[in-house]
Amino acid sequence: MMKSLKDLEPVKEMLKKANDILGYDMLDLMLNGPEDKLERTNYCQPAMYIAGLAAVEQLKVDDPDQVSRCMALAGLSLGEYTALTVAGVFDFETGLKLVKARGEAMDFETSKQGAPKQAMLSVAGLSQDQVEKLCKEAIGSSGEVCQIANFLFPKGFSVAGADGPVRALEKKAMDAGALQAKVLKTSGAFHTSMMVGAKDYLLGQLEQIKGSMRSPRCQVYMNTTAQSIGPQTPVKDIIKMLGDQLVSPVMWEQSMQQAIKDGCTQFIECGPNKQLKAMMKRINPKAVEKMTNVLA
Repeated sequence: MMKSLKDLEPVKEMLKKANDILGYDMLDLMLNGPEDKLERTNYCQPAMYIAGLAAVEQLKVDDPDQVSRCMALAGLSLGEYTALTVAGVFDFETGLKLVKARGEAMDFETSKQGAPKQAMLSVAGLSQDQVEKLCKEAIGSSGEVCQIANFLFPKGFSVAGADGPVRALEKKAMDAGALQAKVLKTSGAFHTSMMVGAKDYLLGQLEQIKGSMRSPRCQVYMNTTAQSIGPQTPVKDIIKMLGDQLVSPVMWEQSMQQAIKDGCTQFIECGPNKQLKAMMKRINPKAVEKMTNVLA
């Protein structure tokens, strides 16, 4: 991550500011790990935020019109903050401070004393109805959480919740004919009600900086609604959606379908991998033909 972009002047400036805000050398962590540290959500989120914006800086060099004339943006989960930064809702420093607070709050909800053990499961090959039915079976009478956390592509989801039901779901899903059911390395029940404490903390942080936030310069498709916001959207609505995102499913498939319906014909993925392009192949095979990557 970042090997090819670290010497771009705007990226060097971002990394310098990041070190001051984060209190550690982010570039060193990105380049050298250790991987298990980089996988922790309180480190991974700032890294992904910076990498996405670094790729945008590369795109400005390669094809500046693609950035300046961009009509719509979207980002999956943490990527929503990258999209909002590019859209001018907040500047890099403000966005990074929010991402830092978000990551730390989510990490706290998984590691605080007395916190129930949490897990996340990738499921592919079953319908939404099938997955939701199996979630209910996995929960049984326990009252624990086990629900779809990300709608990624047709018959492709991640499920999050308490560790017991999620691990029970892994076997149930494979027995039901899933193509894949795999517990992910991430430790938290992100985008479920188990993150309500993180939501409350993040909303407090957002309230503190709302005076420096602006409505977006272009359309931004939001995770919680799969609908776009724009220059007429009040800041208070954006704050509410960012808070809701922590406890609500990410509607990525629906967002991309809506963007296509609204007339988006060319997609550029900016970041350290090609996961969004892989998902677009399943969401709309025609759209992926005009999708490119700028790697960080």
